[in-house]
Formats: sequence, C-alpha cells, structure tokens
Amino acid sequence: MGVPTYNRPDFVREAVASLRAQSFRDFRVVVSDNASPGGVGDVVRAYVESLGDPRIRFVQQADNGGEYGQGRYFFEQAGDADYFCILHDDDLLSPAYLQRAVAALDAAPDAALFVANPWLFDADGRPSDAQSRAYRRAHRRGCRRGRFPILDTHMASGFTPISGTVFRTAALHRSGFVDADCHGNFPFELNIFTRLGDIGAVGWFDPDVLLGFRYHAGQLRNTLGLMANPQVVATMLRILERRRYSGAPERRRRAIVARLHCAQADMAMARGDPVAARVALDQACAANPLSPRAWAMRARLTLAGASA
Repeated sequence: MGVPTYNRPDFVREAVASLRAQSFRDFRVVVSDNASPGGVGDVVRAYVESLGDPRIRFVQQADNGGEYGQGRYFFEQAGDADYFCILHDDDLLSPAYLQRAVAALDAAPDAALFVANPWLFDADGRPSDAQSRAYRRAHRRGCRRGRFPILDTHMASGFTPISGTVFRTAALHRSGFVDADCHGNFPFELNIFTRLGDIGAVGWFDPDVLLGFRYHAGQLRNTLGLMANPQVVATMLRILERRRYSGAPERRRRAIVARLHCAQADMAMARGDPVAARVALDQACAANPLSPRAWAMRARLTLAGASA
C-alpha cells in the first residue's frame, strides 16, 4: 500500500486510519510525503511513528516528483508483494475492502486488478448521495459483478481510478507500469490503464460501495487546470498518439486526441500565436475528421486571418 501525501496532514491521518481498520491484516504501508512545505512532513512522520504499527512506515521525499515520481517509488517498494495499491491521502477504504479485493483476485487469477464502487464525501467528511450517484453515472458503473475489459471501459468513461484500485503486481510488471518518458502529476492514471490495455488485461469489478473519494477544492483536478495546462496536454498526447487500437477504443482515442489538439490551439491563441494554433487544429481535424469543434475552430481561425 502506497499513500502519497502532500500538505494534507489531517486528511492523511484519516486515510491511514482506514487502512489500520481493515479486516485483512497482511499488508505493509509506505506513507510518502512529497516534499510538503513548512514542516508538514515532520508532522506526518510524528503521526506515523506514534502509531507504533510495524506495518506502516514514513518516507520523506527530497523533491516533489508528482504522481509519477511517487508512483514509481511505491512500485519499486512493492518488491515481492502479490498485490499493489495506491490510496490517495484524501481517500478512504471501508474495513472490508482489502479482504474483498484479495479474495476476488485470488479467485480470478486472470484479473489484473480489483475495483469497487465509491461513495463521495466533502472536505469535512460529509457523504453526498447525489455526487456518488453522479460519479457512478459518469463512469458508467453498473451493477454487474465480474470481469471487465480494462482498455474498453477506461477509454469510454475513465471507469477505473488509480486511488484504491488493487493491482496484481505481476500484471503491472508485464505491462511495464508507465511510459518511461512521462513525468509530473498527470495523467498517471491514464498511463497505467492504457499500458494494461496494451496487454489485453481484464479487471474485476465489485458493485458494492467499498471506498470513499473525497471531493474538495485542493484536488489536483481542480488546481492543475487540466486542459489549459501545457504539460498535462502534451503528456496526454504523448501517451495516446503512440498507441493504436481498434473499434470503440480507437474511436475514443481519436476523439480525445482531437480534443487535446483543440486545447493546444486555445492555448496558442491565448498567447497570440495563430500559426501554432492552425497547426494544432490541422492535427485535430486529421485525428478526428468527425469533430465539429475542431472544424469550427479551424474555420473561425481562417476567417479571422482573412479579415486581419
């Protein structure tokens, strides 16, 4: 179990407490502070050491390597463990979660991972039935228990999250974990699941509500400005443009690539570079010739150039 944490000393206590409450006891945990400012890492270290739990240790990272740095570090620490899991410092597991995950993966040796339905809660710990239902709708979570194709479902709806998903370590070794030239904070999750998709892996889905996702203003999704962040967009393009699929995953890949090139065009126009914007829109139209947005943006840019 890897618990990456950054500047959230209160949240991480709750995450670790949820691990200590597990009915399944045979695990080890690394709580890794990602170079938090102002001595926060020392606060988390003191908390972990105060537990006196030999299964749980604290590590202070010298530099902030983002999700990729933390993820690679945790994977190195996994060693000969059968299963591997990253739990974000603001999320929780129900007491039965690991027991259910291990039992399911032991019984389905072809499954590369276990994932269950979440409940959503806010910064103060208040659960939201409305947000939980909205999450399950958006990620197309049904009620059928059993195997699912990782690539198809993740490309269609981001079905599988990184936080709380229990992976078969051997499957991650087969997939290569993440692309070697990807770094930073995002999209680590996309990279994990596209690589598992590359080897045709399947997962095991449990529709029961077994883990909690905290939605709050400090989440990376709310602070990175994803589609207006040049590094995020470039990394997503790097991951997706080097891959080719068939059927629905390939149509979805092309649609996402076109959207990312449109985002690059928006950023180019914002910095006053219409030439770079035109190149990005040409790439968007080539990736997905059926994209109304890409063609409309291209037409507007052409008209703006003609009237200049």
